[in-house]
Amino acid sequence: MKTEMTNIDIHAAVKELQKVVNGKLDKAFLIDSQDGKELILKVHIPEVGTREIAIGIGKYKYITMTEYEREKPKNPPSFAMLLRKYLNNIKITKIEQHNFDRIVIFTFQWGETLYRLIVELFGEGNVIILDKEDRIILPLKIERWSTRRIVPKEIYKFPPQRDLNPFNLEYSIAYELFKDEFQKEENKDTECVRVVSRIFGLAGVYAEEICETAEVDKKTVNPSEEEIKKLFEGTKAFFNKVFNEKKPHIILKDGNYHDISPIELKKYEDLPPNYEKKYYEEFLNALDDYYSGFVIKKEIKKEESKLQKMVKKQERILQNQIESLKKYEKQVEESQIKGDLIYANYSLVDEILNTLKSAREKMDWEDIKKIIKENKEHPILSKVVSINEKNGEIVLKLSADYENKHIEKNVSLDIRKNAFENADVYYSKSKKFKNKIKGVKIAITPSEEKLNKLKKKEETEMETLKEKEESIKKKERKQRKWYEKFKWTVINGYLVIAGKDATTNETLVKRYLEKDDVVFHTLMEGAPFTAIKTEGKEVDEDTLQEVAKFAVSHSKAWKLGLGSADVYWVKPEQISKTAESGEYLKKGAFVIRGKRNFIRSVPLELGIGIVEYGGEEKLTTAPQNTLKNSFKKWVLLKPFKKKKGELVKELKKEFKEYNVDDEDILRVLPPGESNIANK
Repeated sequence: MKTEMTNIDIHAAVKELQKVVNGKLDKAFLIDSQDGKELILKVHIPEVGTREIAIGIGKYKYITMTEYEREKPKNPPSFAMLLRKYLNNIKITKIEQHNFDRIVIFTFQWGETLYRLIVELFGEGNVIILDKEDRIILPLKIERWSTRRIVPKEIYKFPPQRDLNPFNLEYSIAYELFKDEFQKEENKDTECVRVVSRIFGLAGVYAEEICETAEVDKKTVNPSEEEIKKLFEGTKAFFNKVFNEKKPHIILKDGNYHDISPIELKKYEDLPPNYEKKYYEEFLNALDDYYSGFVIKKEIKKEESKLQKMVKKQERILQNQIESLKKYEKQVEESQIKGDLIYANYSLVDEILNTLKSAREKMDWEDIKKIIKENKEHPILSKVVSINEKNGEIVLKLSADYENKHIEKNVSLDIRKNAFENADVYYSKSKKFKNKIKGVKIAITPSEEKLNKLKKKEETEMETLKEKEESIKKKERKQRKWYEKFKWTVINGYLVIAGKDATTNETLVKRYLEKDDVVFHTLMEGAPFTAIKTEGKEVDEDTLQEVAKFAVSHSKAWKLGLGSADVYWVKPEQISKTAESGEYLKKGAFVIRGKRNFIRSVPLELGIGIVEYGGEEKLTTAPQNTLKNSFKKWVLLKPFKKKKGELVKELKKEFKEYNVDDEDILRVLPPGESNIANK
């Protein structure tokens, strides 16, 4: 499996990551795994919502936008906290790939404040935060080389730059630089595929693609000038494909992820039966499935494996104890029988032992063995099976009726001992093994208990892990209606929409206002326009009052904790983008001309709940009377110094039966901080 992104992959990913530009960092998380670390940047993008960028560092090196849920650490590591400290709520103004290298630069800027986040996806990978002077504030990992040092307070230096990159191939000098690389001393005996790879820092698969496109054998050494020209043209054709013929896909081998590419490759044109391709609209989606999904599942498999290893280890311990018990029980029985057989044949055994001792005084062992061999039919000598004089051992075939059975066994005896002493040796062995049995039985009981506990734990945790694995799926981004890009509600049957910021304010006025609509605004700078979509119907006084409450509650007045504020309403034709002579209007600002219809001291009053609109149940906000009259379930809100994360958790619990998520809640909450007033 491909474990890291190439510079080609990074180029394609960075191109698609441009959708994150203008987003603001909400939070940063750093997740540890056995194969490295994963940095998650949670970014809020205007008119889109919250998205997460995943950056893999370690064995798996990647950058993508992810839809997979992660288990975030409860106590964020210091690096994640530092990112939050410096970058929180600061806009991403630029995302770029440095010099077509495996380096991605995020520029965060707000007024004079500027930081860069450098993501290095080579070596073991690194993430470095720089100030506006490119001085390192903190790297994820401190690193030192002869030419550059990644340490705090040092000026950050990029790795040495290559002479050629895909963007300067059309310059007249490009071919000469390309040709020079093949003529360098260190490249003279090198295969052309390797030289091409070195020139652009390409992965082998892409360098091979260039050789195949150029119709030059990749193993060619010292290519001719004609072949170098072909390779140069093949390089230009390849990069043209990279820039203009995107076709993201994952290559699977036997159902498992094998490779990933943003373009079609000749290498994978004619796939064997056990290979297949899975295509995607966006390369980021392919990267997310390939890396994020795989890494998360791999971590779960490791947890499963760890549990299974613990159970198997305990099973082996218990099995060894049971086998020892059986062995000791067998040895007890065997030793007891052999001792009993000696006593049952006491006279015979003693006679043989005494005869052997006497014979040994007159002749050597070879002669004794010869006599025994020649007298196999002798009633006494026939009992001798073998003699091992070196060990002083004789084996006799002894038999007796034993516990209603006729037993016959070969019994080993010490020639130097008499029958009684030999029998005692076996009885002592039997006693010794009986004591061992007691010890093993005592040990088996806690081993069984431990195994049972582990199996129960395994069963419980495996179910949890199974649920966890089944839950590993992409967040399903809900299909939003056009009005959900704004703050919105339904009051007395009218759709009401309000701007969220300068961009949506401008969009609302320019694209969505119709001549019969009614538009509300407060006198506060930066307040949103709020519009009643009348569809040509007359609006009653009660509706005007309720919409005024909605408008003022979604203005800065809520953030400031005011009790009330003045609101006015006008018709769409009174709103103009044309400023007075010599004046300039900021984005989202408009000029109001003509009579303003004021509603004084409008109370800030807002709740959040579930309303049915367009055949769907949706979460949004509204004033109290509207909530009471037309919402299925609701709670009142009040301005309050409380973290949004805590409020979101409470509201998710409150509306859990309606399957609302963080994004549903964050999209509709008023500006600033809030709390639940009552249910």
